[in-house]
This record gives sequence, structure tokens and C-alpha cells, in this order.
Amino acid sequence: MEKKELECGFCGGKTELKCESLELLNGKVVLKQQPYYKCKKCKKEFVSSEQMKETEKQINTFYVSRPIVSTGRSLAITIPTDLAKFYDLKKGEKVQLIPESRHSLKVKIT
Repeated sequence: MEKKELECGFCGGKTELKCESLELLNGKVVLKQQPYYKCKKCKKEFVSSEQMKETEKQINTFYVSRPIVSTGRSLAITIPTDLAKFYDLKKGEKVQLIPESRHSLKVKIT
């Protein structure tokens, strides 16, 4: 449970708990209602270590799910337009598929 107030580590003033959405990757990923503290005296904003760990956990669990499709005699996985734009991928460019384990496949842009 979040504490409603903390002492500001910068000036010693009182803080209040606030929440707002955090946008990552130019707004492509939005974490809604992320908690943070704002000092009423010096107006600095900061997060507690617990809040940072929770946000980090949410970021690390971000993924895109795509179906495997058939194309000719091969199988293919499509890349969503937003990700292709973010990584500046173009048709004909190559990527490396790197097996990491039986259940993990890494994609490296070459």
C-alpha cells in the first residue's frame, strides 16, 4: 500500500501521492496511472524504490503477440507497423533469428 505522504528527500517538505500516465517510445507504450510523489514545498517529483520496481516490472513484461502465418512453404511472423516504424525497418532488410532456448527466440536487426 502506497503512503499518501512522505518527507521530501530534497528539502524535507511534505509530499503528496499523485498518479498519471507514463508514455514510452514516443507514446507507443502507455503505462496508466503510475504513482509518484510531488513535494508541496519545492515542487520536485520523485518515485519510491517500490514504485520504480513496479514500473520496471511492467516495462519488462511488455510484449507484442503475433500469429505465425504461412507464406508459400515457409512460416512467417509479421511485425506491427508501429514497431517497424520505431525501428525504421524497410521491406527487404534482414534480421537475425537467434535461438536462446527451446521457448525463446531473439530477433536482432542487422
